[in-house]
Amino acid sequence: MHMRTAAMVGAMTAGLAVMSSSAVAQAAKSPVDQATAVIRAVFAAAERADMAALDTLYAGDSLTVFESAGINRGWKDYRDHHLAPELKEMTGFKYRPIDITTRVEGKLAWATVSYALQAKEGTRTIDNFGRGTFILEQAGTSDKARWIVRHSHTASRARRPNDPAMPQ
Repeated sequence: MHMRTAAMVGAMTAGLAVMSSSAVAQAAKSPVDQATAVIRAVFAAAERADMAALDTLYAGDSLTVFESAGINRGWKDYRDHHLAPELKEMTGFKYRPIDITTRVEGKLAWATVSYALQAKEGTRTIDNFGRGTFILEQAGTSDKARWIVRHSHTASRARRPNDPAMPQ
């Protein structure tokens, strides 16, 4: 719906690094800002390998995650059989959104994302550009309402010369 300046995005991402999803929702004002803030928090927490923070951002057993052609059903499946083992194998992991476009209709939000991913895995250097879609639902009521990720679908490829650079 609208874009933020790079300075605001950097400050927002840095501040979200230690917030739970309910704190994220309270820190942002509009529903679009709230949902976008949760997506930024997912990227920041994944980059830090902060599974406790991710526990608050994903939809538990009703989560689905598609990565390229793979699928995980439920947060525990994704965390225990995909994300955590993958992050243990990587060093210097950077996972940053480049652009997020979010829409909200009632208690549902959907967003398209472009992102950069860099890491070392053994002797292999990963420098990828990717795109994804996130679907979020507003869970809870009134003052305890918060956005959670119900579904994400991401895919990436090796960075090409004309792809955007890794955000700082």
